[in-house]
Amino acid sequence: MSTKLEKIYALIKMGRPFVLVAGVIAYLVGLSMAYYELGTINITKAIYGFLILVFGTLMGHYANEYSDVDTDSLTKRTPYSGGSGVLPSGLVPLSWALHSAIFFLFLTLVITFILVYYGILKFIILLIVLPALFGGWIYSMPPFSLERKGLGELDNAILGGFCMTLIAYTAQTGKITINSIMSLIPISLVVFVNLLGVHWFDKSADKSVGKLTLVVKLGDNTRYLFYILVIIMYVITLIFMGNVFPTKVGIAILTTIPFGIYSSYKFTKTSSPMLSSFLMAIVMFAMILGYII
Repeated sequence: MSTKLEKIYALIKMGRPFVLVAGVIAYLVGLSMAYYELGTINITKAIYGFLILVFGTLMGHYANEYSDVDTDSLTKRTPYSGGSGVLPSGLVPLSWALHSAIFFLFLTLVITFILVYYGILKFIILLIVLPALFGGWIYSMPPFSLERKGLGELDNAILGGFCMTLIAYTAQTGKITINSIMSLIPISLVVFVNLLGVHWFDKSADKSVGKLTLVVKLGDNTRYLFYILVIIMYVITLIFMGNVFPTKVGIAILTTIPFGIYSSYKFTKTSSPMLSSFLMAIVMFAMILGYII
């Protein structure tokens, strides 16, 4: 019995529940945008959209576990990086991760199509969910394996910055607008920054197995990209406030500048990706507060 319980726990652990929180926060950004526009939230649509987000994200997590077992076997794990450690431990077969990824891929598709078919969600949400599932799959899975070609960071920034938030927004509003997309550029940039921090921590293990993340390709020059992206994020916020999104949203994001500066200063000087992950989280929370207060 204890062995079965351990395997069940291992299966859950491979889903990376802690990392899933970042997707939840991104979803809340989209929800807050919809609330600002509509003045209300449809709880039923919010729940269904949330299920799509969670199941789709779990697909990506299990796919990553399956694809990254080589580098995860070598790196030091943290709550933010290095995988769950389940597969390197040998507690469950490698196939469990792959089968779980496929299961959640089909579960997400089935739920989304059912919701659209019965008119609970608008057809347009498929224009987000389908590309998001494709992008989440090719991030780590062959033959594309974007994370091993220096393209994973961009792919992840699109998924976390745009797709996850737009699922919530579109589920509520039934539309995608140019303004809603532009509003999420600061979020996508800080997601990119976060992934640079995560991959910086894993760079030695990644390099040793030939996993050519953008960090591995840039080496020490990664810090300059980190600085540039942080600066661009705040500059775009200044440009967008009062136009693309409300002034109060821009002000809320700009209050995070001190932490943005500190995170940039400590990048490559710390032994954990925690600061870049926290920067992403507080920028998202700032945007949420700007919309709902």
